[in-house]
Amino acid sequence: MPAADLEMVIDAVDRTDTPVGRITRALVFREHVNFRVSHVLIFNSKGELLLQQLAFTRNRNPGAWGSSVASYLFSAEGYLDAARRRVHEELGISGFSLVTLGKTQMLDDGCLKFITVFQSLHEGPFHFDRSLINQVKFMKLKDIEGAMRDGSMIFTPTFRRVLEYYLSSRNQR
Repeated sequence: MPAADLEMVIDAVDRTDTPVGRITRALVFREHVNFRVSHVLIFNSKGELLLQQLAFTRNRNPGAWGSSVASYLFSAEGYLDAARRRVHEELGISGFSLVTLGKTQMLDDGCLKFITVFQSLHEGPFHFDRSLINQVKFMKLKDIEGAMRDGSMIFTPTFRRVLEYYLSSRNQR
């Protein structure tokens, strides 16, 4: 991961997601500080979900598959602004809309991670930095669930939580 990303200043938050200080991303897991992220699930017109495979050189979860886009929030940045910023940075697209699906949380290496989940619709093409992202591809939800069950693909723990949240919230609508 580029050093600039690790030097990014983010908000440290308490157990209610209220900012209580600031910290660099490089120290979050070492200091066990609670933090915030946005995750975006991008679907195409066939209802397939865009997955991102992290580069094999990444420090955390190298080669694992995850959400279409994931973003730490800069200090004082909102969830929606972070999601918009990172969709453009990671996939090189603009002119997209985001729908807020809701918020969940999970423990991540001793930290409480607050995750706001967004949804968007886009067909591509996508232009991404191959030093951070190995590849992207659309998959049917049932095929993703099958790959999770049979272990044929490795998924990030956060994506597993986000997908579980998405599926349960979709069933409640």
